Amino acid sequence: MASCCLLTIRQMTARIFFSILVALGLSAVSDQQTPALQTNSNTISGHVSNDQHTPLADIRVELLDQVDSVIRTVKTDGSGLFVFRKLSDGTFQVRVQTSGTNYVSQTKRVELARPHGFGATSEELDFVLTANNKTNTAKPGVVFVQEVPDAARKQYEKGSELLEKANKRQEAFAALKSAIEIFPQYFDALELLGTEQVKDRGYDAAIPVLTKALEINSRAFASCFALGVAQYNLKQLQPAIESFRRALLLNEKSINANLWLGIALRQTSRPGEAEAFLRRADTLAESKLPDAHWQLALLFNQLKRFKEAADELEIFLKLQPDARDAELIKKLIQRLRQQSRAEKP
Repeated sequence: MASCCLLTIRQMTARIFFSILVALGLSAVSDQQTPALQTNSNTISGHVSNDQHTPLADIRVELLDQVDSVIRTVKTDGSGLFVFRKLSDGTFQVRVQTSGTNYVSQTKRVELARPHGFGATSEELDFVLTANNKTNTAKPGVVFVQEVPDAARKQYEKGSELLEKANKRQEAFAALKSAIEIFPQYFDALELLGTEQVKDRGYDAAIPVLTKALEINSRAFASCFALGVAQYNLKQLQPAIESFRRALLLNEKSINANLWLGIALRQTSRPGEAEAFLRRADTLAESKLPDAHWQLALLFNQLKRFKEAADELEIFLKLQPDARDAELIKKLIQRLRQQSRAEKP
Protein backbone atom coordinates (compact mmCIF):
# COMPACT_ATOMS: atom_id res chain seq x y z
CA MET A 1 0.00 0.00 0.00
CA ALA A 2 1.23 3.47 -0.83
CA SER A 3 2.38 5.57 2.08
CA CYS A 4 -0.46 8.03 2.63
CA CYS A 5 -0.67 8.71 6.35
CA LEU A 6 -1.57 12.08 7.81
CA LEU A 7 1.23 14.21 9.18
CA THR A 8 1.78 12.78 12.67
CA ILE A 9 1.53 14.90 15.78
CA ARG A 10 5.19 14.36 16.54
CA GLN A 11 6.27 15.41 13.05
CA MET A 12 4.20 18.57 13.34
CA THR A 13 5.77 19.54 16.64
CA ALA A 14 9.36 18.51 15.96
CA ARG A 15 10.46 21.99 14.97
CA ILE A 16 8.84 23.46 18.07
CA PHE A 17 10.53 20.87 20.26
CA PHE A 18 13.98 21.47 18.80
CA SER A 19 13.55 25.23 19.18
CA ILE A 20 13.11 24.53 22.89
CA LEU A 21 16.31 22.50 22.88
CA VAL A 22 18.20 25.31 21.21
CA ALA A 23 16.83 27.79 23.74
CA LEU A 24 18.09 25.56 26.53
CA GLY A 25 21.52 25.27 24.98
CA LEU A 26 21.20 21.64 23.93
CA SER A 27 22.34 20.40 20.55
CA ALA A 28 19.86 18.78 18.19
CA VAL A 29 20.10 15.14 17.35
CA SER A 30 21.52 14.19 13.96
CA ASP A 31 19.01 13.97 11.11
CA GLN A 32 20.60 10.65 10.21
CA GLN A 33 19.44 8.98 13.40
CA THR A 34 16.83 6.31 12.71
CA PRO A 35 14.24 4.69 14.98
CA ALA A 36 14.80 1.23 16.36
CA LEU A 37 13.53 -1.45 14.03
CA GLN A 38 10.56 -3.54 15.08
CA THR A 39 9.55 -6.98 13.91
CA ASN A 40 6.23 -6.69 12.10
CA SER A 41 4.74 -10.00 13.18
CA ASN A 42 1.59 -9.00 15.10
CA THR A 43 -1.97 -9.71 14.01
CA ILE A 44 -5.44 -8.23 14.49
CA SER A 45 -8.35 -10.42 13.43
CA GLY A 46 -12.05 -10.40 14.07
CA HIS A 47 -15.61 -11.20 13.13
CA VAL A 48 -18.45 -8.96 11.95
CA SER A 49 -22.10 -9.98 12.41
CA ASN A 50 -25.47 -8.32 12.90
CA ASP A 51 -27.56 -8.36 16.07
CA GLN A 52 -29.20 -11.55 14.86
CA HIS A 53 -25.76 -13.22 14.95
CA THR A 54 -25.69 -13.54 11.16
CA PRO A 55 -22.16 -13.13 9.71
CA LEU A 56 -21.84 -10.11 7.40
CA ALA A 57 -19.81 -10.68 4.25
CA ASP A 58 -18.12 -8.08 2.03
CA ILE A 59 -18.04 -5.40 4.76
CA ARG A 60 -15.16 -2.93 4.54
CA VAL A 61 -12.88 -2.98 7.62
CA GLU A 62 -10.25 -0.27 8.04
CA LEU A 63 -7.08 -0.22 10.14
CA LEU A 64 -6.21 3.28 11.33
CA ASP A 65 -3.32 4.83 13.21
CA GLN A 66 -3.60 7.29 16.10
CA VAL A 67 -4.43 10.23 13.85
CA ASP A 68 -7.31 8.57 12.04
CA SER A 69 -5.24 7.76 8.98
CA VAL A 70 -6.35 4.59 7.21
CA ILE A 71 -3.26 2.46 6.69
CA ARG A 72 -4.91 -0.76 5.47
CA THR A 73 -8.33 -1.96 4.37
CA VAL A 74 -9.81 -5.43 3.95
CA LYS A 75 -13.27 -6.88 3.43
CA THR A 76 -14.94 -9.59 5.47
CA ASP A 77 -15.19 -13.02 3.90
CA GLY A 78 -18.32 -15.18 3.64
CA SER A 79 -18.08 -15.99 7.35
CA GLY A 80 -17.75 -12.35 8.40
CA LEU A 81 -14.06 -12.78 9.22
CA PHE A 82 -11.23 -10.30 8.62
CA VAL A 83 -7.52 -10.18 9.46
CA PHE A 84 -4.64 -7.68 9.42
CA ARG A 85 -1.22 -9.33 9.46
CA LYS A 86 2.41 -8.20 9.76
CA LEU A 87 1.71 -5.35 12.17
CA SER A 88 4.22 -3.56 14.37
CA ASP A 89 3.77 -2.82 18.06
CA GLY A 90 1.66 0.25 18.70
CA THR A 91 -1.82 1.69 19.03
CA PHE A 92 -4.34 1.10 16.27
CA GLN A 93 -8.03 1.62 15.62
CA VAL A 94 -10.18 -0.87 13.72
CA ARG A 95 -13.23 0.63 12.05
CA VAL A 96 -16.05 -1.27 10.41
CA GLN A 97 -17.12 1.02 7.57
CA THR A 98 -20.80 0.55 6.70
CA SER A 99 -21.32 3.02 3.85
CA GLY A 100 -23.93 1.68 1.48
CA THR A 101 -25.66 -0.43 4.15
CA ASN A 102 -28.21 0.35 6.84
CA TYR A 103 -25.88 -0.64 9.68
CA VAL A 104 -24.24 1.64 12.23
CA SER A 105 -20.44 1.63 11.92
CA GLN A 106 -18.19 0.79 14.88
CA THR A 107 -14.62 1.57 15.87
CA LYS A 108 -12.48 -0.21 18.46
CA ARG A 109 -9.04 0.71 19.81
CA VAL A 110 -6.30 -1.90 20.02
CA GLU A 111 -2.91 -1.87 21.76
CA LEU A 112 -0.33 -4.29 20.33
CA ALA A 113 2.76 -4.98 22.42
CA ARG A 114 4.95 -8.04 22.04
CA PRO A 115 5.79 -9.84 25.30
CA HIS A 116 9.28 -8.81 26.44
CA GLY A 117 9.76 -6.99 23.13
CA PHE A 118 10.07 -10.10 20.95
CA GLY A 119 7.90 -12.81 19.45
CA ALA A 120 4.41 -11.83 18.31
CA THR A 121 1.05 -10.90 19.72
CA SER A 122 -2.49 -11.08 18.33
CA GLU A 123 -5.82 -9.52 19.19
CA GLU A 124 -9.32 -10.71 18.27
CA LEU A 125 -12.26 -8.31 17.97
CA ASP A 126 -15.96 -9.05 17.70
CA PHE A 127 -18.19 -6.46 16.00
CA VAL A 128 -21.97 -6.81 16.32
CA LEU A 129 -23.66 -4.22 14.08
CA THR A 130 -27.12 -2.86 14.67
CA ALA A 131 -29.42 -1.68 11.89
CA ASN A 132 -30.47 1.91 11.44
CA ASN A 133 -33.51 2.55 9.27
CA LYS A 134 -33.47 6.34 9.43
CA THR A 135 -32.67 8.33 6.31
CA ASN A 136 -30.34 10.81 7.97
CA THR A 137 -27.44 10.76 10.35
CA ALA A 138 -28.61 11.18 13.95
CA LYS A 139 -25.29 10.41 15.62
CA PRO A 140 -21.67 9.63 14.68
CA GLY A 141 -21.19 6.58 12.54
CA VAL A 142 -24.77 6.27 11.28
CA VAL A 143 -24.99 5.89 7.52
CA PHE A 144 -26.20 8.86 5.50
CA VAL A 145 -28.61 7.31 3.00
CA GLN A 146 -28.94 8.65 -0.54
CA GLU A 147 -30.38 7.50 -3.82
CA VAL A 148 -27.29 7.40 -6.03
CA PRO A 149 -27.25 6.91 -9.83
CA ASP A 150 -25.72 3.58 -10.83
CA ALA A 151 -23.01 5.24 -12.94
CA ALA A 152 -21.86 7.34 -9.99
CA ARG A 153 -21.97 4.37 -7.62
CA LYS A 154 -19.80 2.31 -9.97
CA GLN A 155 -17.18 5.07 -10.10
CA TYR A 156 -17.26 5.33 -6.28
CA GLU A 157 -16.79 1.58 -5.89
CA LYS A 158 -13.96 1.67 -8.43
CA GLY A 159 -12.26 4.47 -6.51
CA SER A 160 -12.66 2.62 -3.20
CA GLU A 161 -11.09 -0.52 -4.64
CA LEU A 162 -8.20 1.37 -6.23
CA LEU A 163 -7.36 3.01 -2.90
CA GLU A 164 -6.54 -0.44 -1.58
CA LYS A 165 -3.90 -1.03 -4.27
CA ALA A 166 -0.35 0.24 -4.33
CA ASN A 167 0.42 3.17 -6.63
CA LYS A 168 -3.22 3.60 -7.69
CA ARG A 169 -4.16 6.63 -5.64
CA GLN A 170 -4.34 9.12 -8.51
CA GLU A 171 -6.55 6.73 -10.47
CA ALA A 172 -8.70 6.32 -7.37
CA PHE A 173 -9.02 10.09 -7.01
CA ALA A 174 -10.01 10.38 -10.68
CA ALA A 175 -12.75 7.78 -10.20
CA LEU A 176 -14.10 9.54 -7.12
CA LYS A 177 -14.09 12.88 -8.91
CA SER A 178 -15.96 11.23 -11.79
CA ALA A 179 -18.57 9.95 -9.33
CA ILE A 180 -19.01 13.49 -8.00
CA GLU A 181 -19.29 14.95 -11.51
CA ILE A 182 -22.12 12.49 -12.24
CA PHE A 183 -23.84 13.16 -8.91
CA PRO A 184 -22.55 16.39 -7.31
CA GLN A 185 -24.40 15.69 -4.02
CA TYR A 186 -22.74 12.28 -3.55
CA PHE A 187 -21.81 12.48 0.12
CA ASP A 188 -19.85 9.20 0.44
CA ALA A 189 -17.69 10.10 -2.58
CA LEU A 190 -17.06 13.62 -1.28
CA GLU A 191 -16.10 12.42 2.19
CA LEU A 192 -13.83 9.65 0.91
CA LEU A 193 -12.11 11.94 -1.59
CA GLY A 194 -11.64 14.71 0.97
CA THR A 195 -10.31 12.50 3.75
CA GLU A 196 -7.92 10.74 1.37
CA GLN A 197 -6.66 14.09 0.07
CA VAL A 198 -5.89 15.08 3.66
CA LYS A 199 -3.92 11.87 4.12
CA ASP A 200 -1.91 12.83 1.04
CA ARG A 201 -1.43 16.33 2.51
CA GLY A 202 -3.46 17.86 -0.29
CA TYR A 203 -5.01 20.27 2.18
CA ASP A 204 -5.97 23.05 -0.26
CA ALA A 205 -7.80 20.57 -2.48
CA ALA A 206 -9.47 18.81 0.46
CA ILE A 207 -11.07 21.85 2.11
CA PRO A 208 -13.73 22.63 -0.55
CA VAL A 209 -14.51 18.93 -0.95
CA LEU A 210 -15.02 18.38 2.78
CA THR A 211 -16.92 21.66 3.13
CA LYS A 212 -19.36 20.48 0.47
CA ALA A 213 -19.67 17.08 2.14
CA LEU A 214 -20.68 18.81 5.38
CA GLU A 215 -23.22 20.98 3.55
CA ILE A 216 -24.90 17.76 2.46
CA ASN A 217 -24.49 15.86 5.74
CA SER A 218 -23.79 18.25 8.60
CA ARG A 219 -23.40 15.40 11.11
CA ALA A 220 -20.48 13.65 9.45
CA PHE A 221 -17.77 13.34 12.10
CA ALA A 222 -15.03 12.10 9.73
CA SER A 223 -15.54 15.08 7.42
CA CYS A 224 -15.46 17.54 10.35
CA PHE A 225 -12.30 16.05 11.77
CA ALA A 226 -10.48 15.85 8.43
CA LEU A 227 -11.48 19.43 7.64
CA GLY A 228 -9.94 20.53 10.94
CA VAL A 229 -6.71 18.70 10.14
CA ALA A 230 -6.52 20.39 6.73
CA GLN A 231 -7.19 23.82 8.20
CA TYR A 232 -4.64 23.30 10.97
CA ASN A 233 -1.91 22.34 8.51
CA LEU A 234 -2.65 25.44 6.45
CA LYS A 235 -2.24 27.51 9.65
CA GLN A 236 -5.94 28.40 9.67
CA LEU A 237 -6.02 27.88 13.42
CA GLN A 238 -9.34 29.51 14.32
CA PRO A 239 -11.31 27.65 11.60
CA ALA A 240 -9.52 24.45 12.66
CA ILE A 241 -10.58 24.99 16.26
CA GLU A 242 -14.17 25.48 15.13
CA SER A 243 -14.03 22.27 13.08
CA PHE A 244 -12.59 20.24 15.95
CA ARG A 245 -15.22 21.62 18.33
CA ARG A 246 -17.90 20.69 15.84
CA ALA A 247 -16.43 17.19 15.55
CA LEU A 248 -16.55 16.81 19.32
CA LEU A 249 -20.22 17.79 19.36
CA LEU A 250 -20.76 14.78 17.11
CA ASN A 251 -18.44 12.46 19.03
CA GLU A 252 -17.29 13.79 22.38
CA LYS A 253 -15.31 10.60 23.07
CA SER A 254 -13.04 10.94 20.06
CA ILE A 255 -9.47 10.72 21.30
CA ASN A 256 -8.06 12.36 18.21
CA ALA A 257 -10.52 15.27 18.08
CA ASN A 258 -9.78 16.09 21.74
CA LEU A 259 -6.04 15.82 21.10
CA TRP A 260 -5.99 18.00 17.99
CA LEU A 261 -8.26 20.61 19.56
CA GLY A 262 -5.87 20.80 22.50
CA ILE A 263 -2.94 21.25 20.13
CA ALA A 264 -4.67 24.02 18.18
CA LEU A 265 -5.72 25.82 21.38
CA ARG A 266 -2.16 25.61 22.73
CA GLN A 267 -0.95 27.52 19.70
CA THR A 268 -3.58 30.24 20.08
CA SER A 269 -2.65 31.19 23.66
CA ARG A 270 -5.55 29.45 25.38
CA PRO A 271 -3.58 27.33 27.85
CA GLY A 272 -6.42 26.46 30.21
CA GLU A 273 -8.62 25.05 27.47
CA ALA A 274 -5.66 23.38 25.77
CA GLU A 275 -4.69 21.54 28.94
CA ALA A 276 -8.28 20.39 29.52
CA PHE A 277 -8.64 18.84 26.07
CA LEU A 278 -5.18 17.27 26.09
CA ARG A 279 -5.92 15.64 29.44
CA ARG A 280 -9.33 14.54 28.16
CA ALA A 281 -7.66 12.83 25.20
CA ASP A 282 -5.24 11.03 27.51
CA THR A 283 -8.05 9.93 29.83
CA LEU A 284 -10.05 8.53 26.90
CA ALA A 285 -6.92 6.65 25.81
CA GLU A 286 -6.62 5.17 29.32
CA SER A 287 -3.44 7.19 29.96
CA LYS A 288 -1.62 5.48 27.10
CA LEU A 289 -1.35 8.38 24.66
CA PRO A 290 2.28 9.57 24.34
CA ASP A 291 1.35 12.52 22.13
CA ALA A 292 -0.89 14.01 24.84
CA HIS A 293 2.04 14.11 27.26
CA TRP A 294 4.35 15.47 24.55
CA GLN A 295 1.93 18.33 23.94
CA LEU A 296 1.41 18.97 27.65
CA ALA A 297 5.18 19.25 28.06
CA LEU A 298 5.29 21.88 25.32
CA LEU A 299 2.39 23.73 26.92
CA PHE A 300 3.94 23.76 30.40
CA ASN A 301 7.29 24.88 29.02
CA GLN A 302 5.54 27.83 27.34
CA LEU A 303 3.96 28.67 30.71
CA LYS A 304 7.33 28.29 32.50
CA ARG A 305 5.89 25.49 34.59
CA PHE A 306 9.16 23.61 34.24
CA LYS A 307 8.60 20.87 36.82
CA GLU A 308 5.31 19.87 35.20
CA ALA A 309 6.93 19.96 31.76
CA ALA A 310 9.64 17.58 33.01
CA ASP A 311 7.02 15.31 34.58
CA GLU A 312 5.12 15.07 31.28
CA LEU A 313 8.28 14.26 29.33
CA GLU A 314 9.07 11.47 31.79
CA ILE A 315 5.61 10.00 31.24
CA PHE A 316 6.13 10.34 27.49
CA LEU A 317 9.34 8.30 27.69
CA LYS A 318 7.68 5.64 29.85
CA LEU A 319 5.00 5.22 27.20
CA GLN A 320 7.46 5.40 24.32
CA PRO A 321 10.87 4.26 25.59
CA ASP A 322 12.17 3.73 22.05
CA ALA A 323 11.53 7.36 21.06
CA ARG A 324 14.01 8.53 18.46
CA ASP A 325 15.42 11.32 20.64
CA ALA A 326 15.17 9.56 24.01
CA GLU A 327 18.64 10.55 25.23
CA LEU A 328 18.14 14.15 24.20
CA ILE A 329 14.76 14.24 25.95
CA LYS A 330 16.39 12.91 29.13
CA LYS A 331 18.85 15.81 29.03
CA LEU A 332 15.98 18.21 28.51
CA ILE A 333 14.19 16.75 31.56
CA GLN A 334 17.29 17.38 33.67
CA ARG A 335 17.55 20.95 32.43
CA LEU A 336 13.86 21.62 33.10
CA ARG A 337 14.24 20.32 36.66
CA GLN A 338 17.25 22.57 37.17
CA GLN A 339 15.24 25.55 35.95
CA SER A 340 12.39 24.60 38.27
CA ARG A 341 14.70 24.50 41.31
CA ALA A 342 16.37 27.77 40.30
CA GLU A 343 13.03 29.60 40.22
CA LYS A 344 12.02 28.58 43.75
CA PRO A 345 12.26 31.49 46.24
